[in-house]
Amino acid sequence: MASNAPHPTYHTLVADPPWHYELRKDDETHRSRAPYGTMSVAELMNMPVGLWAENDAHLYLWTTNAYMAEAHQIAKSWGFDVKTIITWLKGRIHGGRLVEHMGTGNYYRGSTEHIIFARRGKLEVRNHDATTAFIAPRGEHSEKPAAFYDMVERMSPGPYLDVFARKQRFNWDTFGNESFDFRER
Repeated sequence: MASNAPHPTYHTLVADPPWHYELRKDDETHRSRAPYGTMSVAELMNMPVGLWAENDAHLYLWTTNAYMAEAHQIAKSWGFDVKTIITWLKGRIHGGRLVEHMGTGNYYRGSTEHIIFARRGKLEVRNHDATTAFIAPRGEHSEKPAAFYDMVERMSPGPYLDVFARKQRFNWDTFGNESFDFRER
C-alpha cells in the first residue's frame, strides 16, 4: 500500500556506496570479494538520495581512487555541488611516526579513502577549523572510523542520515541492508 505521508528530510547525509570492482580470481584478498551486493554507477545515480535532503544540506560521499570522477557525477545527480575532498589516511601514530595500513591496488597500494563534501543550497559548516585530511585506524571491511562521524557532527547540523549504513549510530537515521545486522563481524 502506498503512503502519502511525507518522508523525513535531512540536513546532513553520509553515503558509502557499494562500489563494484572487477574480481581478480587469483587474489583472495581483493576488495571485490565484499560480503555484500554492489551497485553500478547508473543505479547509484538513480537513487532518490536528493529527495531525502533538505533544500539546504550537506553530503559526505565516500569514494576510492578508482571512482573519484564517478563520485562527482553521483553527487551532482543527487542535486549537490562538490566543494572539496576530504581524505582518510588509514593508519595510526606510533612512537611519533605515522604507520600506514597498506591495502590493495593495481598500481600503488592504497592507504587512503576519500569523501566528497558537497552542498546543496546555502547551508554553511558549523566550524572553520577542520582540515581536509584525518588519520584513523582501519576497522572491519568497509567500516568507516568513528573519527569521521565525530567530524561530520562537529561540522554539519542534523538531522543526520547514513545511507548504506553498516550499523546504527546514536542520533542518526540509517538506510541500508546491513544497518540492522547486529552480528559480530
